[in-house]
Amino acid sequence: MLTATHLYKSFDDVTAVRNVSFTLLPGQLMGLVGASGSGKSTLLNMLAGLADVNTGVVRLNGERVPGPADVLVAGHPQIRLVHQDYLLMPNVSIRENIMYALRFFEKTYSNARVDELLKRCRLTDVQHRLPRQVSGGEKQRTAIARAVADRPAVLLLDEPFSHLDLPNRLIMRDLLFELIQHDKAGPRFTDTPPTACLFVTHEATDALSITDTLGILRDGRLVQFGSPSEVYHQPATAYTARLTGSVNIIRAKHLPALGLPAPAQPEMLICLRPEQIQLDDAGVKGTVKAVFFKGSHYEVEIELSRYVCLRLLTSRNDLQNGQQVGIRVMAESLWPLKD
Repeated sequence: MLTATHLYKSFDDVTAVRNVSFTLLPGQLMGLVGASGSGKSTLLNMLAGLADVNTGVVRLNGERVPGPADVLVAGHPQIRLVHQDYLLMPNVSIRENIMYALRFFEKTYSNARVDELLKRCRLTDVQHRLPRQVSGGEKQRTAIARAVADRPAVLLLDEPFSHLDLPNRLIMRDLLFELIQHDKAGPRFTDTPPTACLFVTHEATDALSITDTLGILRDGRLVQFGSPSEVYHQPATAYTARLTGSVNIIRAKHLPALGLPAPAQPEMLICLRPEQIQLDDAGVKGTVKAVFFKGSHYEVEIELSRYVCLRLLTSRNDLQNGQQVGIRVMAESLWPLKD
């Protein structure tokens, strides 16, 4: 179990991490989402023991994780951090890169474990190539396979999806989920708990789909923390709402344009997800301003008044700019936000 308690980290006059606390349980897959500069990488380095903490403490199974000021070689032996640049050994094969993590294990076990990881990480066909001879996605999967080879207590990933095209992002997303779930359910060494995984990203879509717990970082603070469903459907702030997906944010005083009564606080911000709006000929009228084809559906922008323009999702392919349509919004779909 990895615990972070009231972590602070400053660089000169800039505070990168502010009062961050959470617990990562064995076998748990956690995502932290934040915009660039929100303190994601700094937080990971502190958790891995690669950066000193100004105040607060990081503990693994109750024992403090020391920082570089406390040890000769920074880093904790049971915590693995995979950086964005992978840090593979350039002159040995993909297989040998993974095998290096098991160099102190019995050879028969090492070979079997590497074979398992090559198959699970879809690297069998390129196992004898050098890192420069494989794609970026294959390099990243190699780095992850090497990191989990000896079954560490914690796996930390810095922006695992940021440099990948869509097919490789999907592979990476599924791989993370499979590795953690397989380790949780499969055979393990006696008394060795399953590996926990925490990754940071600026793209919430992937985090929403595979994590057990999701946190939102803003200016170094953990501003919301909960299940992916809770964070998505009940965002605490407009920042969280926008960061976790497409959203309509309007002032409460404009709700009558949706056919709903205005509440007592007219300046309150209201969150409404596009999938919560339905086309309905009997609903309030609006004008189609734009239609965006998204593959499996269309995203349609509809103007209801001078101050209200909403986006909704639909499978209809007959909508045109300038067309008059009706929409329906249920009052229970609305969620109040803080600024």
